[in-house]
Amino acid sequence: MSISKQLKSLREQAALSQKKVAAELGITQGAYSLIENGQNSITTDHLLTLSRLYSVPTDRILKGSHNSVMINISNGFVPLIGVEARAGFIENRDNEQWLSTLAMFKLPGYEPVEGQKLFEVEGDSMMPTLMHGDILITQHIDDLTEILDGSVAVIVTPKSVLTKRIKKDLSNNAVILISDNSKYESISYELDNILEILIVRGKITSSLNVIDMDANNRVKHLESQVDKLQSDMSKLIEKINKLV
Repeated sequence: MSISKQLKSLREQAALSQKKVAAELGITQGAYSLIENGQNSITTDHLLTLSRLYSVPTDRILKGSHNSVMINISNGFVPLIGVEARAGFIENRDNEQWLSTLAMFKLPGYEPVEGQKLFEVEGDSMMPTLMHGDILITQHIDDLTEILDGSVAVIVTPKSVLTKRIKKDLSNNAVILISDNSKYESISYELDNILEILIVRGKITSSLNVIDMDANNRVKHLESQVDKLQSDMSKLIEKINKLV
């Protein structure tokens, strides 16, 4: 199917008039009619606008592939907030259009749920539990009472995005944020200064635990030496008792 026929089919499926689509594109109805009739080509900007308007990938328009999937939040894809995107996220965390500009991923083993987001870990405050560069799978929480003390969470404030263990301090309308790395002190945040709390449901890491085989062998050798020493001591004590 040609691009012009794809556009007409998508418009009719969405029950939109040519006038409405033309307005979305910022052109006249006559100019859009020429596109649908195959007498005028479509620009890249118009293609992207129509892709968002019909919630279909550009390939669907260009190639007519019905098996294509639009990569967006409504289709179960989860946005990744990298370290460099944190400042923008604070300002645009409720802006789905901004979130759609981020890299998005399907999460194997996780059913798509509203409020899911991926966060890249920065720094060493949560070592050894979390390493710099780990990716956290998080879920937005509305009710603070649902959070168990000691849970790892991403806390969004007007100035920063923090990853900490969380302890409720409801009597003071606050939460205590605790680092796993002992060189960092715990801090208290008033709930009024927190924009959002997202509980960590899992992580994706490239840091694997490596077993030191030489260390294991050294431990086994030491255990063997201790056993031999204990045996020799028992024999020595037995000989002393016979002399007495």
